[in-house]
Amino acid sequence: MSFSTDNYQIDFLDVKDADAILIRCYNGYIPYVILIDAGNLNDSEIIKTKLKNSYKSTTIDLAICTHPDKDHIGGFFDLVEDEEIIIKEFWLIDPAKYLNEDQIKRYRNRDSAIDAVRQVFNKPNDPSVNLIDKLIEKQIKTFSVKAGASHENIPINVLAPTSDYYGEIVKAMVQDYGVQTYEEVDTELYDEYAIPEESDAKSVIDEDDDPSPFNASSLVLLFEPGDGKKYLFTGDANCASLSNMIQNYRQKLQNITILKVPHHGSKHNLTTQIIDSLRPTLSIISAKGTKKHPHSSIVNWLSKYGNVYSTHKSGSLYYPKSQNESGAVPLKKKQSS
Repeated sequence: MSFSTDNYQIDFLDVKDADAILIRCYNGYIPYVILIDAGNLNDSEIIKTKLKNSYKSTTIDLAICTHPDKDHIGGFFDLVEDEEIIIKEFWLIDPAKYLNEDQIKRYRNRDSAIDAVRQVFNKPNDPSVNLIDKLIEKQIKTFSVKAGASHENIPINVLAPTSDYYGEIVKAMVQDYGVQTYEEVDTELYDEYAIPEESDAKSVIDEDDDPSPFNASSLVLLFEPGDGKKYLFTGDANCASLSNMIQNYRQKLQNITILKVPHHGSKHNLTTQIIDSLRPTLSIISAKGTKKHPHSSIVNWLSKYGNVYSTHKSGSLYYPKSQNESGAVPLKKKQSS
């Protein structure tokens, strides 16, 4: 592969408490466009507008749904149906691939079991529409991926979850289908002047893990365009999954260039140990800007290693660009040593 290391773009779109990230890179002279998550149901137009205005294209070479929560899966339904949009390949984790014989017996036969567990990919406002069914109907090449997967033409790798980890959490994910994913209800605005003491921040961050099996199932992706930089996209992965990933890929994950912070900067999806292991030079949060999304303790701990940006303050963010070129203002600047 002959990747052009000086010609790629990453766009973190402003979709509030949701995720939608576009990447364009080149293999030789051939451009490739990647979409990681598609926000909520109404966010497909934001993605389409960005594709047409900035990329001058309506082709997505690789679409990835990190996990089936509504704020990550929602926009895919309209994009798949949109006659202007071409999606060449789609990555997700298909829970039907992890069915065991006991689960199949529970649903009487394999087809019934597959339909039952794939309900997690139903459209948020219309359970009669299923994303995997739509991908099959539209004849879009769809792959169920896990840690170790990579693309033959795009420098992106899946680092989590492992098969064993996902096999366990899918049981809880299917069992809890229809139960609202763990979310922090919060309307109080983010306070930029909140600077918790280090001991207080540590106790808050390390207190507990995100209990949602949906979030725990998130694909974690590493984009390495060939210039020595590393971009880590975490979906809404929980602490257990990220810790497991670091154990498996410790060398590869040293000194991350940009960390897309999981779950809108919630205090439940990172630990101080995870942050200290990744040491991100720059952190990006996609959030609506409430007290808990992002949480000030997370922001402050991340700022030990680099500037922290949030879409609620800066709008959509694009890289690699200098701060002056992008016009982005950090939510919190790197702490002075």
